[in-house]
Amino acid sequence: MHLILDGTWPEGHILPAETELARQLGVSFGTARQALQILTKEGVLLRKPRIGTIVTGRTPHHTLDRFYKHYRLHNTKNELINTQTVVKSVQIRPATDDEIRCFRSNKAIDVISLVRVRKHNARPVMIDHFSIPEHLVPGFPRVPGDVPALLLGHLRDEYGLRIRAVREALRADIATSEDMSLLDLSVADGPTAVLVIDDICFDSKNQALLKASHRALSDDYRYVNEVQ
Repeated sequence: MHLILDGTWPEGHILPAETELARQLGVSFGTARQALQILTKEGVLLRKPRIGTIVTGRTPHHTLDRFYKHYRLHNTKNELINTQTVVKSVQIRPATDDEIRCFRSNKAIDVISLVRVRKHNARPVMIDHFSIPEHLVPGFPRVPGDVPALLLGHLRDEYGLRIRAVREALRADIATSEDMSLLDLSVADGPTAVLVIDDICFDSKNQALLKASHRALSDDYRYVNEVQ
């Protein structure tokens, strides 16, 4: 891990064979193998057939569980608030071209498409759009009321889908007609700005498992990303 963190073994570096690695580090073959297994499980390393063990460029701290602990909604006084999640729709539909590229599929696939609204003190403040390849989640709830509020925990516990990394992009946009309806906005208020957070979640093998887009009001709320 020190060799990876100090840049001696950068992202994409192919590690020596296990016997050679043990010799270089001055440890037993069994110890070297166990270390490789641990770091592979944590997403730091990736094993590719006929190529070898490769450095992914991620550290154990870059896991979704640790990341999302500090990714919370605050008010303008910088106070953490809790929201209530309401699932508006669950749909199975063909993946868009963008989703097919995102999920690295070489053929057309179907996705589970979810739309949720998060409320604070009964006020809608954020819309969540999720898409998940259908073949990864057989038997996923089809009724909105049956979808667990803790979606990522459900994917982990029910399907073994462990999210190890997330790539996000932030942008500003004007509320669409769908935003206006789901966020209870009035046309009389004129154009309303929303914060858009687009993210893709990956497993330890750098395979995209989930694509999401969040559209949030930012007048009285801030989405704070505190990485530790």
